Amino acid sequence: MIKLTKIGGTECFLNHSLFELIEESPDTCITMSNGNRYLVLESGQEILEKIISFNVSVLRRAGNAEHLMPL
Repeated sequence: MIKLTKIGGTECFLNHSLFELIEESPDTCITMSNGNRYLVLESGQEILEKIISFNVSVLRRAGNAEHLMPL
């Protein structure tokens, strides 16, 4: 999940795995796979960078946790 800011200033966490579409016109609108839509302050590029950063952190943790998993 990534942290975003709704247009009204409220911070929220959204499951980026469920993003279907990100539109900028001029506000950024995220459409989820269930049809819910969210207007956020972050640009599409900022959202993409947050998604990449989150995924990298998950992969790093998985790599560092190999010794914890039974073979």
